[in-house]
Amino acid sequence: MASFKITGQMKVKTLKEQFMNNFGSVLRVYYHHHFADDNATLAAIRGEGAIGGELDCGDNDIVGDFEEFMMALYGIEVQVASPDNSFLVDNDLKLCEVRNASLNPNTEKKVKKAFVFNGQTYKLKGRLCHAIVKYYAEQNPNAALVTLQRAFNTATNMIVATPEMALTIVDSQGTPGGNYYMKEEEVIPLKNGKVVVWNYWPERYFTPFMEQVKALGYTVEEIEQ
Repeated sequence: MASFKITGQMKVKTLKEQFMNNFGSVLRVYYHHHFADDNATLAAIRGEGAIGGELDCGDNDIVGDFEEFMMALYGIEVQVASPDNSFLVDNDLKLCEVRNASLNPNTEKKVKKAFVFNGQTYKLKGRLCHAIVKYYAEQNPNAALVTLQRAFNTATNMIVATPEMALTIVDSQGTPGGNYYMKEEEVIPLKNGKVVVWNYWPERYFTPFMEQVKALGYTVEEIEQ
């Protein structure tokens, strides 16, 4: 099983080499809408406000999830391309499948999606989900933690948690609470306490969450960026 660890001190060229060695495909890395300098470290090109840290990259990761998490963790845009770098591969493929990817006319220019909720546009799934939970809490001022957990009953009950609960969960970097939006301005106040929202949203979490959002009568529009 192919896998490797991405760190902020890794150079762009090393990241691309590791990606090719493990998954047999090209990783395009961008900085300010241009290809990033191969000799720059990921920390040096990290987007403002990005948390940084380490990321384990493995065979079963989904292309779209990997690209989005690189943006969420480092603020760095990456795109997975075919082994000959002639086209961008489908977002729904696993990384172990990209070496055998064939050209699909619909993925020659991969469409990047954003989401519109309550008049605001969100580029990241995590930010969208945080906004939805916050909106629900504002519309239901007497809601408690259990109310939110029932409203967004998905694959994991830890999507919404108290800050204290979040700090008992260690992320892949060993950081307590690292899987949640934990900054002061991100914590959502309730009548009798506070809650935080999960920040890592692969499809296995996002799809059931959005089904619950639809059941609540909320509308989320997908648009092209």
